[in-house]
Amino acid sequence: MAEVNYEPGALVFKKGDESLFAYLIQSGEIEILDGYPDAPVRLALLKEGAIFGEMGLIDERPRNFTARAVTAAQIRSIDRAGFVELIKSDPDEAFRYLRMFFERLRAMNVRFVHSKEKKKDIRVAKTNYKVRMFPDSKTAESYVPSAGLVIESFPYRVGRASKHDPLDVNDLTLTDKVPYNVSRNHFSIEKTDQGVYIHDRGSFVGTIVNGDIIGGHHRDAWTALNEGINEVVAGSRTSAFRFRVEVTEG
Repeated sequence: MAEVNYEPGALVFKKGDESLFAYLIQSGEIEILDGYPDAPVRLALLKEGAIFGEMGLIDERPRNFTARAVTAAQIRSIDRAGFVELIKSDPDEAFRYLRMFFERLRAMNVRFVHSKEKKKDIRVAKTNYKVRMFPDSKTAESYVPSAGLVIESFPYRVGRASKHDPLDVNDLTLTDKVPYNVSRNHFSIEKTDQGVYIHDRGSFVGTIVNGDIIGGHHRDAWTALNEGINEVVAGSRTSAFRFRVEVTEG
């Protein structure tokens, strides 16, 4: 593995480049862009500890997006041969990359299914939005401050705490008891060039968004958020894990 320092504005890779490496952010921030350089749209803002470009460990297809340093950043890169060696020498570290790969695969599967379903007639936010999450129950106050949590990095993943499960990838971890409302990989807040969405990541009970159930035993697993306040519940209608997600123009 090699470590490289990037100045603000420097490209880690651009759309069309050969996929040879996966990257781990040691420090700083990296943005993932579509439409670069003519009309760049930020798809994600990644921070310390995030992994990106992991498909470079699987195939050599051209990159679909561009990665650019927002701040001064130090990034560790690893190629396929290095990853194979890492599996042997440090399995826990290798699992960090595998977790991200499985999460991307899950998200791609959900998007594929969603693309074949009829989209709901619902207002979505414009691309220049701000997203904040607030607690909407006493239980949720243990995880999200009452003043709100600003979400800048997407997807923002929510799931149940588990004992050292290397395949769990969550930004917000909730502690639940049997019978579980919250699944290990429950829902995420996603950003696209069309707006902000909630997608159920394969939960057992489902996710309630503005009164409608997605995921679980229901066909829909993906729904757009309205501008303004949205109610999001992890689990059943009696679940204590209740949140408000605010989407406003920036």
